[in-house]
Amino acid sequence: MSSTAYNSLRRIFNTTATATTTTTAVNAAATNTTTRTTKEKSKKPNKNTTSRPKTQKLAFEPLPMSQLTDSLTNLKMFIDKFKKASNTGPFRYSYKYYEDVVNHLAHGRQHYYIEQILEHQKRYKTDMTHEPFVARLISLYGKSRMYDHARKLFDEMPVLNCLRTALSANALLTACVNSKRFNEIPELFREIREDLGIEPDDVSYNVVIKAFCDMDDTDSALKVIDEMEKKGCECNLYTYNTVLDALYRNGNLLEADKQWEVMKSKNLEPDIRSYNAKVRGLVVDKRITEAVGLLDEMKSNGVNPDVYTYNGVINGFVKADDLVEVKKWYAEMVENKIVPDSVTYRIIIAFACKKGDYKYGFEMSKEGLLQEDNVGRLNLQRVLDGLVKESAIDEAKELVKLVDESKFIYYKLKLAADL
Repeated sequence: MSSTAYNSLRRIFNTTATATTTTTAVNAAATNTTTRTTKEKSKKPNKNTTSRPKTQKLAFEPLPMSQLTDSLTNLKMFIDKFKKASNTGPFRYSYKYYEDVVNHLAHGRQHYYIEQILEHQKRYKTDMTHEPFVARLISLYGKSRMYDHARKLFDEMPVLNCLRTALSANALLTACVNSKRFNEIPELFREIREDLGIEPDDVSYNVVIKAFCDMDDTDSALKVIDEMEKKGCECNLYTYNTVLDALYRNGNLLEADKQWEVMKSKNLEPDIRSYNAKVRGLVVDKRITEAVGLLDEMKSNGVNPDVYTYNGVINGFVKADDLVEVKKWYAEMVENKIVPDSVTYRIIIAFACKKGDYKYGFEMSKEGLLQEDNVGRLNLQRVLDGLVKESAIDEAKELVKLVDESKFIYYKLKLAADL
């Protein structure tokens, strides 16, 4: 567990949490859960979390990180405290608290304790009659790839005196996608419409389209778009971006360009996600010159390139075996104040090592580590071995020191004992 994750767990029990207890707040929290699938994460997450004022106190102070993760007893204690905190309305209605803990438990494959937390919510009988509250729990099971539990809860809703509409159905569809059970989506979608009589909305169709695209079945995704429009649901930019991403990713540029024009004909202007998908597609097709030209088109249309755009271009020049251009585009990226991410560093460091430029690989490794990006153990070891081979001992020792002093890396590099 990282220090950031641990700090998130500590903040969960902050006694100053003041989320509203009204039904409106419950509805808003759950609605956000089901519509978040239609949003693009186009920016790098900020690593600097807001610090807790020193005057605040915690209702529960977790044990040190190592003790919390190494002891099953401590983990059980943590879960018990979380359950008790659920007795407080504001805490129970805050989706963020639950999402943080469930995500960390899922990462540690502690599915038993996720079930403990979420099944515990059934004791709040009134809340369980509100569809947004139940949809939120279904969504959390989905984020943990526990689809069977999500389905079971959805099936129990009539017994809980909770109405099922497109809201909870969308949560279940999303849970199915998040659990990577793509092959079950067609039958589930049919059952929701025909057996349960729930009318799908635009969110429903978008989830199904995404499932087909994740399966690289773009033909079926395009058929769903046709059905969606016939049913009076509106295709939005998210719909087309989902399809464009799959088409360009798979090198089907002819169909992708066709859908690009269809999208524009509906007055849906390409955004950063659209352009990034096209850049990747051109790179896949080894058309790096056109990919570079696309950046000028983006800027002229008021769309600024981001880290993903530059990663695509840099990767294109890696495929073209051109380290000079890789260095040039990295320099331009930094000059334009675009913060590189771990993918940037991993691509460049691996390529620098391949080309035998270990000094540049060291520079990139150092920058990445100082930025707290895990650039990859294998990459770092290859840089270290290359530096030693070239007798760059000072740089080799500095790299080992950087890794040893890192607070987010838990492995060590191997350096010859006699150096």
